[in-house]
Amino acid sequence: MSVLKAIAKGMGTTLRKPRLVVILYVFNLVFAVAAAAPFLLLVHQELGHSLAGSNVRPADVTWLGEAALKYGNALMPLLGLVLTVGFLYLALQVFFNGGVVGRLLDREGRTTLEPFFADCGRYFWRYVRIFLISLIFLFLTFGVLLKLLSALIRPASESAVTEWLPLILSNLHFLVALLLLSIVHMIVDYARIAVVADGEAKVLRALRHALKFLGKRFFRAWAIYLLLVLLTLVGTVVFYAVLGRFAAPAVAGTVAGLVWMQIYVLFRIWMRTVFVSAQAEYYRSHPY
Repeated sequence: MSVLKAIAKGMGTTLRKPRLVVILYVFNLVFAVAAAAPFLLLVHQELGHSLAGSNVRPADVTWLGEAALKYGNALMPLLGLVLTVGFLYLALQVFFNGGVVGRLLDREGRTTLEPFFADCGRYFWRYVRIFLISLIFLFLTFGVLLKLLSALIRPASESAVTEWLPLILSNLHFLVALLLLSIVHMIVDYARIAVVADGEAKVLRALRHALKFLGKRFFRAWAIYLLLVLLTLVGTVVFYAVLGRFAAPAVAGTVAGLVWMQIYVLFRIWMRTVFVSAQAEYYRSHPY
């Protein structure tokens, strides 16, 4: 199967299962509202319906500075709350990954809440172990490979007579970091897919399947991943370009901006399913 055909078939699969995007959107929205509630209550308590409240923007530095001074004693509990919310969100995404992969690989299966959550529970602990393994990969990538690369380019950067060479080497280092990160994510994606597609209960065996598969057709698989990343970036650029047109403080502009933001959230969630589906189509069409 070609790269473009895998992406096209993956998109087709996701379009036939629109409920999956709706399920993810609703639960992510509920979680976001619940997580933001304490901060929103603080803003309402401080500003309410006052004239100041009508002039404060979400990133108003002056108001944020005054609030930080006033609630300085609560910063540590607030930081703990933020970390807790972040951990819960991460666990929720690992949990949902099972439902996403399970439903997308079951071509004829229903995409309703019951089978979705059944897959979430079935694969959760396996996906937790894959996540822990991915941390090892990330450590090797950023703690070893990139440090080695930094050590190799540092002498050339320090001995440069102009600013151009350090700038080029710095950008090259950043690009290599992004590419290595994409490879780690891709390996993890195929390991998740192998768990479901091959019915593997042992995550190390699923990881071995993924690495064996990628070893035979690495660059095509990577091309699928990078093209989907590019599509996501194009969608993001379009989003911000259009969002700038809703900058007016009028109610209509604000409402339109909020609606456009939700459309972008749906786009990102859909792209998350496309990544899984396109890679799964490519994996199943080429026995490892």
